[in-house]
Amino acid sequence: MPGIRDRVRDRDLLSKVVSAEEAAYLIKDGMTIACSGFTHAGYPKAVPLALSERIKNGEALSVTLWTGASVGPELDGSLAEVGAIKRRFPYQSNSVLRDKINSGWVSYVDFHLSQFPQMIRYGFLGEIDFAIIEAVAINEGGGIVPSTSVGNSPTFVKMAKRVIVEVNITQPLDLEGMHDIYVPEDPPYRREIPIYKPSDRIGLPYIPCDPEKIEAVVLSDIPDNQRPWDPIDEVSKRMGENLIDFLRFEVKRGYLPRNLLPLQSGTGSIANAVFACFLESEFEDLYVYTEVIQDSMLDLIDFGKLRFASGTALGFSPSALRRFYEGIKRYRNYIVLRPQEISNHPEVIRRLGV
Repeated sequence: MPGIRDRVRDRDLLSKVVSAEEAAYLIKDGMTIACSGFTHAGYPKAVPLALSERIKNGEALSVTLWTGASVGPELDGSLAEVGAIKRRFPYQSNSVLRDKINSGWVSYVDFHLSQFPQMIRYGFLGEIDFAIIEAVAINEGGGIVPSTSVGNSPTFVKMAKRVIVEVNITQPLDLEGMHDIYVPEDPPYRREIPIYKPSDRIGLPYIPCDPEKIEAVVLSDIPDNQRPWDPIDEVSKRMGENLIDFLRFEVKRGYLPRNLLPLQSGTGSIANAVFACFLESEFEDLYVYTEVIQDSMLDLIDFGKLRFASGTALGFSPSALRRFYEGIKRYRNYIVLRPQEISNHPEVIRRLGV
């Protein structure tokens, strides 16, 4: 395939490029697989779809599935529909999977997203047989460059026995350099996480991985299944106006600086709409320290109001994702993606004053 050497830069790994079907046959009944992805961003698609096809063709197989958070239908949905998931951690939002959890067919625990990686490294939840990670490229020496999310991928790669990398050729190589991969030491060796403002970079732009650990490389051309957000209505607009009024009062009383403290936004249509109300406010030079970076943050960048945004995933609508890719060389100067262990870490959040 033209350009494959731009994506798979370690020559020895070129011999491990296989089809999604071949990679899926590496997964055996009862295994634990840990997949990249945080919301509908940066999750593997080709291998899970191929795995579900095996089961549709009559093979009996079930796995324990770990991710960063909820993921797209090609992963949670396709495997849940064929009854391939027996345990699911740490978070999900798929309707088919939810029904199977509520009926008792799937065992499920909802973990605090910043604590889950440490529990994996401690070994509390057992071993990872395969990490399946979506990437835009693999560097010389095996370093994995994530795509549109980081989530738990660094810990999954570190702790997995073997790794399958889905190199997604629909994701632009210009995503490279947007990631800040930092995994803290575990107690009693842990030091402070040295983030003192949202724009600080403290790690690597790729996930370290011994190339010997990479069992297969799969080329994928399936884009993220991003969801459109609802248009801003009068209710959500009023919510945003109330928030702006509250922040204005806090600044007036001297409780907040004029450019506020770093902001965090939930994910979804209402949160996106409420955040958009900063466009018409007097607030500027804003910083964001959050989980998911959404459409309205691109607007704030374009209007010169947002200085920098730190998150773990890009949660854009399809139209905003196209806009982001078209302007990625500029937008990448304003955005960093970190492991969820860092983006959701209570100590960092409290110290920054989010």
